[in-house]
Amino acid sequence: MKHRTPSILFAFLIPGFSVAAQSVPDGDIPIVRSIRVEGNETTKDFIITREMSTEPGDTLNLDRLSYDEARIYSLGLFNRVTIEHVIDGKFADLTVRVHERWYLYPYPIVGFKHRDFDNLYYGIGVAHVNFRGRNEKLIFQFALGFDRWVQLIYQTPNLIGHDDVFFRFSLSAAREQNLSPDRGLYQQHTQSVSLTLGKRFGMYSLLQAHGGYELWKVSDEIAGGTLTPGGRDEFFSTGLNFTYDTRDIREYPTKGAMIFLNTMKYGLGGSSVDFFRYGADASLFIPLPSDLILAARTHGQFSSGGPVPAYRYVYFGYRERIRGYFNRVLEGENLVGANVELRVPVLSPRYFEFDWSPIPEFSLWRYGLYVTVFADAGKSWFRSETYGGRHWYSGFGIGLHFLLPYSLIVRTEMAMNPEGRAEAILDVGVSF
Repeated sequence: MKHRTPSILFAFLIPGFSVAAQSVPDGDIPIVRSIRVEGNETTKDFIITREMSTEPGDTLNLDRLSYDEARIYSLGLFNRVTIEHVIDGKFADLTVRVHERWYLYPYPIVGFKHRDFDNLYYGIGVAHVNFRGRNEKLIFQFALGFDRWVQLIYQTPNLIGHDDVFFRFSLSAAREQNLSPDRGLYQQHTQSVSLTLGKRFGMYSLLQAHGGYELWKVSDEIAGGTLTPGGRDEFFSTGLNFTYDTRDIREYPTKGAMIFLNTMKYGLGGSSVDFFRYGADASLFIPLPSDLILAARTHGQFSSGGPVPAYRYVYFGYRERIRGYFNRVLEGENLVGANVELRVPVLSPRYFEFDWSPIPEFSLWRYGLYVTVFADAGKSWFRSETYGGRHWYSGFGIGLHFLLPYSLIVRTEMAMNPEGRAEAILDVGVSF
């Protein structure tokens, strides 16, 4: 049995969800009698139904079924999800129809480190994103060139049966060329292994515990490259994080909220590395009239305890970006940021069918287009500095977000910063 969110809280966190059905006397609204799944030749039924807020015995609520369609689609396993209902007197029977994607594929790896065309890296990966039909991920990849790495990842949302116990294993080794604003370009060798064990509570909450081992080596000529003299840090780490996520479509949310809390202890048993990292990340997505979406996010990462090695600094300019200073690298031991977007649909998500496709998994494409007005702000700083000692960076602009098949998001944006400088941005993936 799923743990239920009280209906009033559910309506607040999932704008557009209706609780009107709760106020209608019993017997006036059909009761869900059964839920059947069709079209899932590979995926197990329970992987699909565990994403539904609707269960047998509930009153029929069309808003909730629409939300359930979005949650199932967010698994990333299907091209399209529809939930149909047939009313039989006081009862309703539901049919969940899914159109499965291609799950096993190779993919190229190519890029330019630090966005410099002289820093080419290239490789290949192989991924199975629905191993055994249980939404398990099995990924192997390697790269050569300017950066070199090899990585193996296994992840499952159900370790044994239908237990909702999350498990993830990662093993990697790399030789990377890092660019520090203070140290310039330097080479770094790493090896790591990590284990994550978690438990999902109901549909929305996930608690995870982490453990890992890391080895970092840099040239001893790089001042501060490691905390241990000689350029070699070796340590264990452990931590916890908690996620509460009611977003509907995770690739490009239109409603709901996400709250992520994390804490990590780096260094155990007398290691030279001995510090804490903790933080929070909260996003809210509010549907407005005319299918507009107001999206807002605030996040921060903070450090305490012993010195933080350079390879564990937090940054803007890599994974996190400030549009307007998209390529500006800002490093520190602490980081805070905020984003807001107004997303205006030009083409609301829709489908195109290729009846002549020889591969059924590629015969149905989902696509859409949004115009977005945005503003970003953020800063990073070291603990040796005061919070107000570092400059806040901010930017604003407008962009086009292309929603493409297989959950691919491509963003073309034009940003401006307070210095009056404009920059064109081409990026992949939703901003938040």
